[in-house]
Amino acid sequence: MESRLTLHLPNQMDFLGVPDVVLMEVGGELECGRRCLEELGTAVIEACTNAMEHGNQLSDTGSIEVLIDVSPDTIRITVLDNGRGFDHVNWEPSDELMRPRGRGILIMREFTDELEFGRHDDGRFQVTLTKKLVAGSDDEES
Repeated sequence: MESRLTLHLPNQMDFLGVPDVVLMEVGGELECGRRCLEELGTAVIEACTNAMEHGNQLSDTGSIEVLIDVSPDTIRITVLDNGRGFDHVNWEPSDELMRPRGRGILIMREFTDELEFGRHDDGRFQVTLTKKLVAGSDDEES
């Protein structure tokens, strides 16, 4: 059975941790390791940061929507903003990996099993992050 949580966040960086906290709470009830949830949480924070900053241009009146879909073996998170989006088909990472910014997409790719960009049916730009749940084998690591 799949369940969905919907979060509406103001376009303020102070709220970036909210989806992560919700994810940890929901994930705590699932059969997956802490590392799995922490990686997905990091990817979601990156997606929300990009949505607020690049998508909504940090507009005082803007907001983002975060959809968290949970099934027994997968968590899928969709982040929606009101921006134009970007040319995700032809996007290439910079050769300058040590620069202070601009690694969000690489982080999202690394910490998810699937990463998709596109348009929602209502025209908003969306990023969808999918993580397959793996039983708690990584909880012993510190």
